[in-house]
Amino acid sequence: MLSLYDTVSRKKVPLHPLRPGRVGVYTCGPTVYRYVHIGNLRTYLLTDLLLRAVRFAGLTPFSVQNITDMGHMHEEALERTEDKVIAAARAAGKTAREIAEFFTGAFFRDCRRMNFLPSDVYPRASAHVPEMIAVAKELERKGATYGEGGYLYFDVTKAKGYGELSGTILGKGEAAGRTDGSIHRRKRRPEDFSLWLAAEPGREFSWESPWGVGWPGWHIECAAMAGKYLGPEFDIHVGGADLRFPHHENSRAMAMTATGGRFASLWVHAAHLTVDGRKMSKSLKNEYTLDDLEARGVDPMDFRYHCLTLHYRTPMNFTWEAQAASRKALARLREAFAARGGEGTSPGTGSGAGEVRRRFREAILDDLNAPKALAVVHEAARSGFPGDTLQALAGEWDEVLGIGLPVAAPGNARVESARPEEVAPGEVGDLARLRDRCRREGRYAEADALREKISEAGYDVLDRKGEPARLKKR
Repeated sequence: MLSLYDTVSRKKVPLHPLRPGRVGVYTCGPTVYRYVHIGNLRTYLLTDLLLRAVRFAGLTPFSVQNITDMGHMHEEALERTEDKVIAAARAAGKTAREIAEFFTGAFFRDCRRMNFLPSDVYPRASAHVPEMIAVAKELERKGATYGEGGYLYFDVTKAKGYGELSGTILGKGEAAGRTDGSIHRRKRRPEDFSLWLAAEPGREFSWESPWGVGWPGWHIECAAMAGKYLGPEFDIHVGGADLRFPHHENSRAMAMTATGGRFASLWVHAAHLTVDGRKMSKSLKNEYTLDDLEARGVDPMDFRYHCLTLHYRTPMNFTWEAQAASRKALARLREAFAARGGEGTSPGTGSGAGEVRRRFREAILDDLNAPKALAVVHEAARSGFPGDTLQALAGEWDEVLGIGLPVAAPGNARVESARPEEVAPGEVGDLARLRDRCRREGRYAEADALREKISEAGYDVLDRKGEPARLKKR
């Protein structure tokens, strides 16, 4: 049984799906005003490893990862009446919607390069404002809000168990955002946060609401979108440790208050990534992207392997020296598996294969212990197993690790790297995910029609039993 460390209970907890055989997972996705950096990608790798482990455990994941494409305006930016997406758009001479769409595509490209399994749904925040308004109205109906002049705030004292996730104590912890701006003098206490804000003149993103023309606060986005696609209660919420407070604490508080449900049963957080012992920032010029890594000769799969050498709850200090060592280790591992590809005649039955399978499985199901699992893989590579046994192990284990271990094609002794195929950006990828869902639900006529549309866009659909389809450009 898969067990995970739950941030709320502060202990490892067995995963008991709320729906038999199905695991609902929500991940806080990117705010698309710039390229994601390697710290973001380490967090998204946690989701990918989790989804692979859920499948490895014999369960079916249903994954939702949001795209904040309208910009969330952190409260400290309110005095400037401008958010990061809009500021970037103005600097580039484009609309905020245009620049958000560009960086959404860049995000999907990075996910493919990292060999991340696609989520089932990527809801855009800008397309779900009605759901956010509905959550705010329900909170208002329950007497958990206050405000005036187009502003609506959540009263955190109305939230049962507020602070359980982050350890924040009302009146003693840090505030949900800066409160020195005149716009926040309406707030009753520092921890209260915005559900709806009045739009300043000329703001591109704004909507009609019961409180006037405006836009939703950041924290309500995930509460609304998770609720729509996963329901008032689901299994696992994933994110970076930096989001525990205020974002996750506040999302949890309002969702539980609005629905009376538990929201997420388990909260799983990836630890921080620093560079050379310092926090990433533009001023330090150490906010590296995948393109930066590739410019230094580091393949995205090398970085993926490097991340897996540390447990996801262990803070990671990225250095070029450590990354180079991981690159060499992955190359040696691939060479060891490829060297005997096609040798032997008894796939999966070599002496000791059952034991290393057991140890690998125990490591992965024990809170996604990838470093321990990798140690088993390296041991197997040095073991002297027959070639077919080693190839069988590589195929099984790479379904979980996704690092491109070489496997032999059926009936062919030639060893090929299990690298992800080139797949399509944007709307074509969305069509493929929709087709996967139609197939799962038995709507085969719709799936065939979607396949035709994908083909017209110049991509072949590669179906694999029990896996999402992959796309390859012709």
